[in-house]
Amino acid sequence: MLPNQHDIKPGILPLWDKLVCLSMTATYFTETSEDLEPLFEGISRLRVGIIGDFALDLYYNYTPETGEQSLETGLTVHWGARPGGSLGAAGNVVQNLVALGVQQVWAVGCVGPDLFGREMRHLLNQHGVHTDHLLTANGGWDTCVYTKPMRGPVEANRIDFGSQNTLHDSLFEQLLNRLDKLLRQLDVLIINQQFRCPLLTADRSDRLNALIRQHPSVCYVADMRDVGLRLRGVTLKVNTTELARFLGQSVPEMPGLAWCLEHGRTLSKQIGGALVVTRGQSGIVYINNHDTWSVDGLTLPGPLDTVGAGDTVVAALAAALSAGATPPQALRVANLAAAVTVQKLGQTGTATPAEIRELLITYSVYEPANDSTTPAGNAPAPDPGTAPILGEP
Repeated sequence: MLPNQHDIKPGILPLWDKLVCLSMTATYFTETSEDLEPLFEGISRLRVGIIGDFALDLYYNYTPETGEQSLETGLTVHWGARPGGSLGAAGNVVQNLVALGVQQVWAVGCVGPDLFGREMRHLLNQHGVHTDHLLTANGGWDTCVYTKPMRGPVEANRIDFGSQNTLHDSLFEQLLNRLDKLLRQLDVLIINQQFRCPLLTADRSDRLNALIRQHPSVCYVADMRDVGLRLRGVTLKVNTTELARFLGQSVPEMPGLAWCLEHGRTLSKQIGGALVVTRGQSGIVYINNHDTWSVDGLTLPGPLDTVGAGDTVVAALAAALSAGATPPQALRVANLAAAVTVQKLGQTGTATPAEIRELLITYSVYEPANDSTTPAGNAPAPDPGTAPILGEP
């Protein structure tokens, strides 16, 4: 059954499964690039903290068939070239915030006493991020790293570091004490859980809830792959796979809006807070009590790289909401930001205000005026490689 149209806020109507809302043309892009300027100015003044799983993404060109053998082992020597590190996991949220113009960012987490930890601090410092709450964990803790060998445009088998870390309780207590003091000056706290052995376990999430209750003036946005159900008083971001897993449901091959609304409302009630569902190529849904907003994904020229697009959504949505945007405005900004990043191949991309404005202008220019068969905001496909995309499937 389709949702009742009156359940959807009029500022942003969704495309329901196999249906086209004729009013989409008039409602999708209500802002111009100039209208975004006050919002980006507000974003630049935010004070944002990120606690969770910080990692490095290490890309390099990989050649396994070299014809060269090691004199010592007799095994084939593989070649690597052009290594480049970028911030990943919670670090990718950080660099997305910085790209959006946030000038005051604090990283709260741990790195290891190793070369990757030094590189992470270096990259964070380059972005002007406060790292005094990024602690060095000794005793077997490895800085988390996703190594990504690239064979042309294709990513080969990763080698991951730190995904099985175990953080000592005493160090977590230090982090919580520092976070307690930091929250007194923050506008936003983003909570990230990426790994199977995370910084924020289920029990530790309960401890974090106590701090959330003590600092109710802060806006909290969480992206938690496994323990998101334990948090209270936050806006939780999930993709459709996580939504189904949290509720013990199977994921349809093509999760429609009605499915997302039904199960999203159930999950929102369970956590007692707002829920954001990224729907891959279909866009984003925002649910808060009885209020629901939806925005459609944009049709973009391929090839596309969706790695890190969910982090872009989290950063853009948290920043826009905290800077005074309404939920539909924040969804549109997050939608555009993710559309920018997925077009940046072989990297965990970010979106700047200038890039978001440019994309907004592009899709406003190509928006059909009176075409009842084309979703508003979707530019005509520039080439056969065009594919609709947004965030995570």
